[in-house]
Amino acid sequence: MENYISYINKELPDKPGDKLLYRYKRQVLEEMTARANEISSRGLKDRKVIDDLVISEYPDLSGSYAEFYKKETAAMKRKRNIILNVIGSAIYLLSVVIIFLGVSFVTKMWDKTWAIVVDGVLLWVVYLLSLGVQNFASMKKIFHIFARACLMGAVIVFGVAAFVLVVALTDIEGSWIIVMFSLIAMFLCDAVFCTTHKHRLAIFYWLLYIPVISVFVFVIIGATGLIAWRYAWIFIPLSLVIDLVIILFAIGRNKLSSLEVADTWNEN
Repeated sequence: MENYISYINKELPDKPGDKLLYRYKRQVLEEMTARANEISSRGLKDRKVIDDLVISEYPDLSGSYAEFYKKETAAMKRKRNIILNVIGSAIYLLSVVIIFLGVSFVTKMWDKTWAIVVDGVLLWVVYLLSLGVQNFASMKKIFHIFARACLMGAVIVFGVAAFVLVVALTDIEGSWIIVMFSLIAMFLCDAVFCTTHKHRLAIFYWLLYIPVISVFVFVIIGATGLIAWRYAWIFIPLSLVIDLVIILFAIGRNKLSSLEVADTWNEN
């Protein structure tokens, strides 16, 4: 064991106050000791040979410690963020209730101030969903479906919060259009996410979402009277034309890439 301690201390000099380094060194020492006992149990009795063999299995302790340090600090950061989010959420929600009661008692406008609580909770949900987007997006692509679900949910919930605020404070007719805009934003955000993260089916989602978005645009324009219904329908077939242009562009780009690869191969 003394040989192991000497080797470990040589490769990883002590740093005052570095608890992670101390824990890693203890872990490595325990692994080395266990490995030596395993080798010894198989019939090899020469202590020097055993020590040399075990030490040879740990050629880069500094590099291994760097990986250990990275993982441990990331785990501690995640735990700290969870605690901060729990405490922060409790303080935030309590503050929302206090503000709601304070404003309501002062203004006596209970028919409007209810939006403070509802929107406060909805915005808190948006924040939690944004954390989900951030966490799942940093994982492997197989988990990106959850990031996309959180992103779409966050956009919709934010749109509902805006709708609730308008309904509570104003008498504007057609405020439901806000929800329609949030649905458009939801599909756009998902398509952009797939594109920026280079998903293989990103172009498929664009082709799917564009006609869907055109339907919402048709309803919004017709309902607001910007364009008469008998003319607004043109946005739907126009979306199919846009899809066709995207398909042709993708085919052309793929052919160009194939030609470039072929030219490079022929040059070689």
